[in-house]
Amino acid sequence: MGILAKIFFSVLIYLFAEIYVFVEVSIRIGFFSAAILLLSFSIIGYMIAKRIKGASFRKAMADYASGESPSKNLVKTAGVFISGVLFLIPGFITDFVAIFFLIPLLNYYLVYLIFRYFKNKFAGSFIYPNGGGDFENKTFTFISLPFNRKNGK
Repeated sequence: MGILAKIFFSVLIYLFAEIYVFVEVSIRIGFFSAAILLLSFSIIGYMIAKRIKGASFRKAMADYASGESPSKNLVKTAGVFISGVLFLIPGFITDFVAIFFLIPLLNYYLVYLIFRYFKNKFAGSFIYPNGGGDFENKTFTFISLPFNRKNGK
């Protein structure tokens, strides 16, 4: 099965799941209450993400200006950005997942899992010739990400 087919079926399953959850919540609390709840989740989530993002970005810039590594604040900012995007997508499932990205300890772990997934997915995809190497001699350097290093190498 091709990548487009996988994406298509994943989006289709997601849409059916979101519709199912919305219908179930609508049956329990009423359609207009569910719609208002969904809209308020989006607005409140956006405001929370915007507020946390600003504070986290300012802390990261202060750390960078003082010579410290801003990586912790940048990971937090990445998690809050993902949370904000998920809150803006209408649906109860995405709102539920977005809440996990706002919890501090889960934030770091979930961002780590996302980075690790993409690192494994694209392993070997980013190659560039070494300083004096070339494509004929097949001397290449793989892009090394901070979480890819072991024992400081």
